Amino acid sequence: MTVRLLPVDLAVRQALARAGDDAAPWTPLADALAAELAPWLDAPLPLPVQKARLTRGGGRCPVHGTLLDFDPRLPHTHHCPRCAHDYTGAVHDDWWAMGAQLWTAERAVHAAVLYALRGDARHAALAARILREITARYASWPNDDNVLGPSRPFFSTYLESIWLLNLCHALDWLEATPSAWSPHDAEALRQHVLAPSAALIAGYPEGASNRQVWNEVAILSAWRMLGDEAAVHARAMDPAGLRGLIAHGLLDDGAWYEGENYHLFAHRGLWYGVALLNAIGAPLEAPLQARYVAGFFAPFAGVLPDDTFPSRRDSPYASSLRQWRIAEWCELGWAHTGDPRLAGVLTRLYDGQAPHGDSGRWCSTADAERQMPAHALTRASLSWRALVMGASAPAPEAGWSMGSVCLPSHGIAVLRRDAGRSYIALDGGQSGGGHGHPDQLALTLQIGADRWLDDPGAGSYTERALHWYRSTLAHAAPLVDGQSQARHAAQLIAFEDRGALGWMVKRADGLAAGVVMERTVVVGDGYLLDQLTWEADRPRTITLPVAGDAALMETDGHAVAEAGWEPTTIPGAGGLEDGFDFLDATVTSPLVATAMLQVRAHRAVDTTATAEVPVARLWIASSAPATLGRATVPAPPGHGRTLRHWISATGTRGTLLGVWSWPTAPAMAQVTDVTLTPAAGDVVARITTADGTTAVHGPAPHGWHVALLARHARSSVDLDRRPDAVGMHAESVPRDEPSRREAVIIVPTVATSAGLEGGSVGAPIPGAWHATLGAAHYIATERPWAEAGAPTARIELAIVGDEFVLEVRAATGPIVVPPPGHENPLDNERAEVNADGVQWYFAPADAGAGWTAAGLQLPAAGPGLRADAARGTPVVPGSVMPTALWRETADGWEMQLRWPVAAIPTDAAGQCRFECVVNERPAFRERRRGQLALGGGGGFGYLAGDRRPASAGILLQLPVDPPRETIV
Repeated sequence: MTVRLLPVDLAVRQALARAGDDAAPWTPLADALAAELAPWLDAPLPLPVQKARLTRGGGRCPVHGTLLDFDPRLPHTHHCPRCAHDYTGAVHDDWWAMGAQLWTAERAVHAAVLYALRGDARHAALAARILREITARYASWPNDDNVLGPSRPFFSTYLESIWLLNLCHALDWLEATPSAWSPHDAEALRQHVLAPSAALIAGYPEGASNRQVWNEVAILSAWRMLGDEAAVHARAMDPAGLRGLIAHGLLDDGAWYEGENYHLFAHRGLWYGVALLNAIGAPLEAPLQARYVAGFFAPFAGVLPDDTFPSRRDSPYASSLRQWRIAEWCELGWAHTGDPRLAGVLTRLYDGQAPHGDSGRWCSTADAERQMPAHALTRASLSWRALVMGASAPAPEAGWSMGSVCLPSHGIAVLRRDAGRSYIALDGGQSGGGHGHPDQLALTLQIGADRWLDDPGAGSYTERALHWYRSTLAHAAPLVDGQSQARHAAQLIAFEDRGALGWMVKRADGLAAGVVMERTVVVGDGYLLDQLTWEADRPRTITLPVAGDAALMETDGHAVAEAGWEPTTIPGAGGLEDGFDFLDATVTSPLVATAMLQVRAHRAVDTTATAEVPVARLWIASSAPATLGRATVPAPPGHGRTLRHWISATGTRGTLLGVWSWPTAPAMAQVTDVTLTPAAGDVVARITTADGTTAVHGPAPHGWHVALLARHARSSVDLDRRPDAVGMHAESVPRDEPSRREAVIIVPTVATSAGLEGGSVGAPIPGAWHATLGAAHYIATERPWAEAGAPTARIELAIVGDEFVLEVRAATGPIVVPPPGHENPLDNERAEVNADGVQWYFAPADAGAGWTAAGLQLPAAGPGLRADAARGTPVVPGSVMPTALWRETADGWEMQLRWPVAAIPTDAAGQCRFECVVNERPAFRERRRGQLALGGGGGFGYLAGDRRPASAGILLQLPVDPPRETIV
């Protein structure tokens, strides 16, 4: 028999990994993998009894917030690599269950591959034992309380997809040698695990997400192992399936649209998928193949000088290249493409310059990998994937390093100097979808391991601080009127590197309504010039974070006294992801002429002690009235807090100009003087270096002009905008935003309201507009409406006197609400989202930016309460909260909410968009089960929290006579 999921010649791979054959190139790897399995050949499997569970504290050090080590041998003891403390407790055990499930499934493939290549019956027995135990247990894990899609062993669907994919490969390799295990066991696995798991995954499509790559490959693999060849070929050729993910998820430069971290994850899933397509004789068409091939190298374009990946979008901070999974990915790419650049990366990874020791492969949790410290690697550090698909070793590429590079769609443009030691990057391209950060036009500056401006990455998805990392303020990027950028693509205007000088220009006109911004970065030897310009429809405040830990200096070099800073409060626009809620010790100082900051570097890796922390200098000026700001903010995850400096300027147009100078290499001249002069709305820079050269920089009609004076010699350099040469681009991932014409509901004016005020449970408001919410309005999690007990709710709307009245009568069963002050232990959502209650939303009908008023209303905690004021929580800051009454009913509860009509945000015609969502949670669940939405149901309610899309809801017509003034 043959392997069905990978295009593998079994006889060839057996020869390449033959035991005891020192000449066989993959024998050392096979030996290492066999040694790792030895302790488990007769040991009990670490399959957990409980379902894996996501909580805020599970699997993390309560002191440092770092992930605890995963050890399959220790289900109840969890070690912190930072403080060396061992933690215990159910929340950690439940997080360990996720790793244990994935680890065990991967060991099944690991053992089955070794058996197929070497014939050791003990490996076949281990693989068969794992598959039998999983078959017996699968139905015992409940499909409840999930976080992101249905799953039995896990809390999210994509994890089950990875797990199922491993089981399929294990079965495939076992059946490649028929004597490995019984047909009865194989049929049981197919019937009781592969088929139901694939059906569960297929019922939860995740669109263009990186997770859908794994869902798609798991479904195809399971169907292939179930023998449904017609379904496999139909889905494999469907342009909305795997092919569509490659066409739309991979940009034209080969990068996955959600950023480097999700590229590394998604492209690994695509490797399985493309290999399967080749195995079934349905290979990619040439254009898709080109995108896939380009994807093997795309994330290395932005590699930082300390051998870490950029932390852009939802990426971990300072993730090292020198991990075995990165080396294996390069090996698989080398085998597929023969790209000499990948040979260069492998040369670096195998150079032995990182610490020797434990690579962490032995505790690998399939393809849901965590970040590991840099480690010295060899080909024996890899996994079963390289063992069965790796090629002959590439020739070493001595002295390989990345130069200046630009990937316009991906959004990264990098100018490198000094053999890659100096790294200056300007962000701005595709926005990154749900994992993107609002950081268009962000600047990065790193010299060797010393970082002055860098991306802080993203922390735990269950922590409140995630909102900081997803704010513009956390990046060296501009924001308008205290509000994080809108998710919108930026455009590349120019990119050129001439060696002595290089420049890059990006433009954005959709980051805030009515504002166009452009950022120009010009790089010389040992300095860079950074210009941000804006034009707006009215006076706007532009805020640009410019430095981290710094000291404000006088132009004569003396430090500005602390008295020069004025304590203040800066509320921002009010949204949690605007970032201002995370500022402490905030102070400001007026910017007079030119300010100079001495900025201290920090290091994310390479903790070698130095006598002095390197210091760079930043001169900054503005053509518009401006202030400097300073506060303490969250540092990158796991690093505590740090200082942050920014400049804010106000005007309909203006220019912020900064010049950075850093400690240079011996061959470079140090900057000795900088003069910044406002001129006709711009700022001109005059930069003098220690060799006596003066460069005068300024904008020009063609782009940028630099006049050079070296002693008595004069020359100039002109840098041109050439948009046709570099291309313009917009969002590459399709957006499903159909236009619709909606009926407008006239809210009737009535004399009185019955219901709660009248004392009759369930009595309707005479003459009110009403609707009954049921199956068509239900947003489910694991259970569809009928299986969830068929909950219903009656909604009534009316104008009574000068008040807008909403009455909700929910038939959702016994009331479940958290006590006042309760913190959500599960994730970073409000505790109230996992309770019975009402979410309400308002916005003017013509508003395009989202809801302008919203809140959550819960019945008061405790049984038997009557007509108590319902607990209210504003969702949009500044929202006018209603007067609220509620009471318990035989089959649920009813609630009346009242707002002053004048407080409802409407457009000039008196119309508003309104949404009402009724949450329902049974007592046996931790998370809510479903929602009844006035604007319509369908889909799934995972991770929706209280963030109902602004496109949802219905249009209401409110009275406009006499004219009203909205106070929201």
